[in-house]
Amino acid sequence: MLVALVLCLVGIVAAQVPIPCTSPPQWEGRVFEINEEQKFSLGGRLSYDSLYHRDRFVEEVDEGGEQNYYDRLSLYDQKIEYVYNFKARNCTRQPLTRPWRDFGIRSTDTSLGESYVGSSAAADTGLLVTMWAGNFTLPSNDTIDFISAWTFRGCIPVSRTSFSPKFGVSHLSFYDVTAGISDPNVFIPHRECLSSEEWAVRNTRFGVSSLKKH
Repeated sequence: MLVALVLCLVGIVAAQVPIPCTSPPQWEGRVFEINEEQKFSLGGRLSYDSLYHRDRFVEEVDEGGEQNYYDRLSLYDQKIEYVYNFKARNCTRQPLTRPWRDFGIRSTDTSLGESYVGSSAAADTGLLVTMWAGNFTLPSNDTIDFISAWTFRGCIPVSRTSFSPKFGVSHLSFYDVTAGISDPNVFIPHRECLSSEEWAVRNTRFGVSSLKKH
């Protein structure tokens, strides 16, 4: 009887340990980030693919009052980034040195519990989210602390607030997120980014079938 009671209590304690939910490996949505200390903001549409470590961000950047518009395709496994400048109407390809970092909740993050965005007083007046805290280190060796929020159902990213003595406070929000990638060609660079030979084999070179071979 005592053994059964001990096992029951252990089960209750284990059930109370928060377990990070799993976000969709591929999703698309709009994002907006602002950092008042750095006089910086950006917004746009993000296509995110953690299966093949790549993302594409069509972004509007405001830095110090100067606005620029880019289409940024980052291929982390290939360590290359294609950046199309809408103003200059040209494309540059550059080495990608920053490491891939999942948007998902890591096992090392600390749970801050659950809360409602809005209200829980009546139906359809709030969104239940789960909140987590953690940190990561940039290639510059600067440590960034953050608090993030995810939908309780579906584990969709909602927001992340980052803190750094060097960079200040940055607020990142996610909107209109949908699971999956709507256009399979979204990870093909702009025509201006590729040579004629590369463009002729773009589907083979940048398609999922080619990635599976690596």
